[in-house]
Amino acid sequence: MKMMQLNKQKNIIKKNVKLTRDPDVLDTWFSSGLWPFATLGWPDKKDYVKKFYPTTVLVTGFDIIFFWVARMIMFGMEFLNKEPFKDIYVHALVRDEKGQKMSKSKGNVIDPLDLIEKYSADALRFTLLSMASPGTDVKLSEDRVKGYRNFLNKLWNANNFLITNKCDFKKTNKVPKISLNINKWIYSELIETKNKIQKNIEDYRFDEAAKNAYQFAWHSYCDWYIELSKTILYSEDKKAKTEVKEVSAYVFKQILVMLHPFIPFVTEEIWLKNKFDESNKNFLMYKNWPTGKIKKDQSLKEVEKIIKIISELRSFKNELNVSPGSFVDVAINKIAKKNKSLVNNNDVILKKLGRINNFFDKEQDKPSATLVISGDIFKIYFDENVDLNLIKENLKKRQNKYQDELDKISQRLSNKGFTDRAPKNIVEQEKTNYSSLKDNIKKISLTIESL
Repeated sequence: MKMMQLNKQKNIIKKNVKLTRDPDVLDTWFSSGLWPFATLGWPDKKDYVKKFYPTTVLVTGFDIIFFWVARMIMFGMEFLNKEPFKDIYVHALVRDEKGQKMSKSKGNVIDPLDLIEKYSADALRFTLLSMASPGTDVKLSEDRVKGYRNFLNKLWNANNFLITNKCDFKKTNKVPKISLNINKWIYSELIETKNKIQKNIEDYRFDEAAKNAYQFAWHSYCDWYIELSKTILYSEDKKAKTEVKEVSAYVFKQILVMLHPFIPFVTEEIWLKNKFDESNKNFLMYKNWPTGKIKKDQSLKEVEKIIKIISELRSFKNELNVSPGSFVDVAINKIAKKNKSLVNNNDVILKKLGRINNFFDKEQDKPSATLVISGDIFKIYFDENVDLNLIKENLKKRQNKYQDELDKISQRLSNKGFTDRAPKNIVEQEKTNYSSLKDNIKKISLTIESL
């Protein structure tokens, strides 16, 4: 083979030239194995070697563990008597949404530059981080990137909401004085999330860190805290309004600090837009993480209970296929005394966010549905135009449909020929579908009973 290559070279040059191999060329993987210390001047100069060797973390793909990683460790131990790094982070490989390797012949290549042009670098970066679970490849699809682009929009809109309501960004260098329950709750969630993310990053669980940051920013802050705070921002209580404005600005600032490692461009842009640092010299990238202690008290549990009641009511409406915007009446005579006080003390918030017209202390003489929340029985009365009998019929149809699907899956799983010959992932998926359908059937049964 080598002789053929030499002859080919001679034919191209068309002269009788003697070709010799360069004596200074090393085998690719052999030379790569020397990389941790050879790039620092070894063996001639040792200053940088002493300063920077060994390093802390190597980031690599699993497909070159033997070719590269193992050789670096062996050469490091042989020539310097020290392993070249303390930890090895083996990242996932990016595949298409069906889990297949991308190739031009298959036509399933997703060009990252196209995704960046369409949805931004931050959206793509956050998508890959969120999906980078250990031991699994990333099944990338455009829809997922689009979803995280929406997350960036959510942050931008939350910032605009704070600006519109004149929330004070200048008093965000220290934790504001907190007395309101919703402010105690969001501050507690902030510190708890910060601690989780810090541990996730230390454990190289970047997927969990990204998910925790996403959950807090989108759901805890944007979905719940901002919505709960509107009842105060639009009230006449000046002291409470001032506290909400200060706390909402402070927490949002800390959200930017926490999210900066994951989405650096958007967070830095919002940071500069708000002039969090008036000199505009101290960029967000230099900021330290939020610090603080959580003092757990009853007020936090009260906010969590309010959120649970509203969430369960919304979910119940969705289950019955009732419009989420429709209003209901609720009888609370069968709930615990302490929870009845909670409802009465927070009826403005519950009515606004739960779309509730009235709370009754006794049951009404009209069709109702029973909703059980943490052991408490709430009687739900819908608008007159909601036909509960029709809802019950539709639920039974859906239940029958699920039962048919369940029977088919059960038949397949009881067939030994299928379980033995079918790919393992297909069998596991069928078992998952079976379990999910069983849960749905049970849930519908309970809902029908409650009507």
